[in-house]
Amino acid sequence: MELNEQILRLFLALLLGSVVGMEREYIQQSAGLRTHILVCLGATIFTMISISDITAGVTLGHTAALGNPNDTLMGYRLVRDPARIASQIVVGIGFIGGGAVLRHGTNVRGLTTAASLWVMASIGMLVGVGCYQLAVTATFFSFLVLFIIGALERTMFKKYLKKYTLLRLLVTVQEKHMTEIEQWLEKNFPNKTVEVKIQHNEDTQSVSMNYTIDMHGTQVNVNTLSRKLNAVEGVLSASLKVYHEEKEE
Repeated sequence: MELNEQILRLFLALLLGSVVGMEREYIQQSAGLRTHILVCLGATIFTMISISDITAGVTLGHTAALGNPNDTLMGYRLVRDPARIASQIVVGIGFIGGGAVLRHGTNVRGLTTAASLWVMASIGMLVGVGCYQLAVTATFFSFLVLFIIGALERTMFKKYLKKYTLLRLLVTVQEKHMTEIEQWLEKNFPNKTVEVKIQHNEDTQSVSMNYTIDMHGTQVNVNTLSRKLNAVEGVLSASLKVYHEEKEE
């Protein structure tokens, strides 16, 4: 393969990877523009290696036929398998895709991003073997699914989309009454805590407790909840906020 052809394939992989990566970057996913470009470039490079002369058959030595020393010596060669490296790309991309999937409370996020990385690797393999038109078409379809159909989901089907309902609770309590707050939370929101941050203040002998609670399937009145929380012994101040996040994969 000529050097100019190799550079062209790498440039095309960079371009196609950026098309899909920009959509993921736009909605601020963990795997964005650079990740998609690198995945596509990597898949292209490995595929080019698998079909290049680097992995061509190599003469390893000679041996006598059937173990007879009087027979003519025959050479034997290690014949390349172009599919071997390509098959490892399919397996290896699952490791990167798994890193894009995050657990958010009782929900899982990042599945669409993981799928886009998987598709991006296949597009890079197409570029690596020189199927340019098919690679461009696959990129166009991927962008169509992610951007156009994604926009339709967020508009036409907005009321059917699942949402995260979270409660952010910031309470400052006397240090000796931490247990009462933990018991109160466990009673009112059993196994609902998604995140907790605790900061001790030695000067005032108080503790700031910042909780994020999954409110899925739970109805709550912030005013009522605030009164109940402030009535707990040892509470110095309390702040509550309920917010929603649309499910975005």
